[in-house]
Amino acid sequence: MYIIIHEPKGKIIITDEMNRKFDEFKVNAMNVEYVENIGADTMFTSSINTTRIYKTPECENCLAVYLSDKKTITAAGGMVFNQNGALLMIYRKGMWDMPKGKLDDGETIEQCAIREVSEETGLSSISIIQKLSVTYHTYLLNGENIVKPSHWYEMNFKGNEIPKPQIEEDITEIRWVTKNEASGLLESMFPSIQEMVSSYYLKK
Repeated sequence: MYIIIHEPKGKIIITDEMNRKFDEFKVNAMNVEYVENIGADTMFTSSINTTRIYKTPECENCLAVYLSDKKTITAAGGMVFNQNGALLMIYRKGMWDMPKGKLDDGETIEQCAIREVSEETGLSSISIIQKLSVTYHTYLLNGENIVKPSHWYEMNFKGNEIPKPQIEEDITEIRWVTKNEASGLLESMFPSIQEMVSSYYLKK
């Protein structure tokens, strides 16, 4: 398995895979550094425009250590496909994104994903097909280190509704995109969204 954590400076990857090609990890990175045989007590560091790969047989334990000194805000969202196989993307704060949001008290991850997609796009005729992956990204908020695990689900849209952007969430445009269009938008996507679109849409 492998876990990719998108940080403001670069990427940290925790992996137990011996033969994974480095080229697959080089999105938006100038350098790749490789650290072998780490344990759960490793100090994880990142540097600007660098992907640092930590190889370990203890991926989940090392992830727990990485998360231990950060506040975790759990989120969920959807990769929504229409009947023509196009992907729904939203334009938020100058970047192309996919609908997602924070988990509310008392709801499941799946309920959160459906609610956030519906709220941010105005679509109600959506259903979950399967769980895809969890992406991780970090940021600084009021001096506190935040890590946001975002749980992603493949969803189908089979209705006739026209998507409506949730303006109060800084969403100004919604677009159904083909693979060619998505490929052209990669450079203007957040890194974790690039990861999802590349892995679960462009390679399908």
